[in-house]
Amino acid sequence: MGNLYSKYDKIRIGISKNLLEFRALKRKLYPDFVFQLNPENLKNEIPVFTLHSVAPDKFEEQLIFLSENSYQTLIADELYEYLTSSKPIPERSIVLTFDDGWKNLHSVVYPLLKKYKFRAVCFIIPGLIPDKREDNGRESAGHIPDSNILCTWDEIIELHESKVIDFQSHSMTHHRISVSSSIDSFFYPSFDSYAMNLNVPLYRTNDKDNFSRIVELGTPVYKNSSRFSGKKRYFDDENLRNECIKYVHSNSGKEFFNQHNWRKKLFTFVEDYRKKFGDSGYFENEEQFKQNIFTELKESKFAIEKKLNGKTVNHFCYPWWIGSEVASKISKEAGYLTNFWGTLSDRRANKQGDSPYRITRLLSDDFIFRLPGKGRKSLVKIIQGKFSLNQKRMKEKLLK
Repeated sequence: MGNLYSKYDKIRIGISKNLLEFRALKRKLYPDFVFQLNPENLKNEIPVFTLHSVAPDKFEEQLIFLSENSYQTLIADELYEYLTSSKPIPERSIVLTFDDGWKNLHSVVYPLLKKYKFRAVCFIIPGLIPDKREDNGRESAGHIPDSNILCTWDEIIELHESKVIDFQSHSMTHHRISVSSSIDSFFYPSFDSYAMNLNVPLYRTNDKDNFSRIVELGTPVYKNSSRFSGKKRYFDDENLRNECIKYVHSNSGKEFFNQHNWRKKLFTFVEDYRKKFGDSGYFENEEQFKQNIFTELKESKFAIEKKLNGKTVNHFCYPWWIGSEVASKISKEAGYLTNFWGTLSDRRANKQGDSPYRITRLLSDDFIFRLPGKGRKSLVKIIQGKFSLNQKRMKEKLLK
């Protein structure tokens, strides 16, 4: 019984991730070519695809499709130039973007891009990049090799010098912040922390942020979002956090979560604590809010440029596709020329004259096969394939 909530949480997280894709399709937030039966061209649009780690066979199939249909891949500076000038957009121009910079980029993506003479943009997280190889102890995701650890700086330098991969900013530390005093859950043994603990919100202890995001069982998880969501950070009551951790520890530790009502017990404990001691949690002020966003953006740009000889970082991609007007404005002040998002309700494609601070991206690489050309796959077939794969992954999660 104790694992019921954990399984429910895994299902909820899985659904929320797929919901973004479903919404994009239902609301037709993708470019026209995704939905058209036999498009001949891209109508002066530049599709931007989102990738993370790739399955070797599938990625090579995509590159073969692109090669046989005479597509060319642009890097970020080129995309910016076409959006902001009157220079004609070459027909069949696309952008392949990779988020985070997983080792898969070096071991799988780079050799295949080089083989088929394509290029890509990768948005990296300099504050988390290791100087040498250290496995983080998590297994790679199923059939996707090297998807659990980031490239080292040596590997990134090698790829940068090859001119095949264009490295840009994905923020300094890719962190989530608490944005409310309301507690959503508590950290439990099978919490979906993802590789590098990227799904764990950032906590502060004695005025120092814990960027490892390794937290103890029982830690309250407040409503949270991206640092760039436009919401102010909430700093939790550290004493309340520590008391929750002690409560779990004194009640058998990890075994506490085998009880069917562990969640209710912790919420009751928090309620009793607040009645007795109050809550010293607080929000950052307006000045801190803006300065902290600026620091994340500026430090990331500086760190990448320092490591990569001759590199100028002009482009920024929002973690989790979550941005805001205030973050966009601050990114300009930090020296960026573009912002890359996910899907945008007011913009389905990237065309000449569009704001470079609102670049829209397709949320997955599956729709590469919907581009105009020979060998296109039907939209129904692609959706069915995604549904089957998601079902398989969900079953695997529930069996753990």
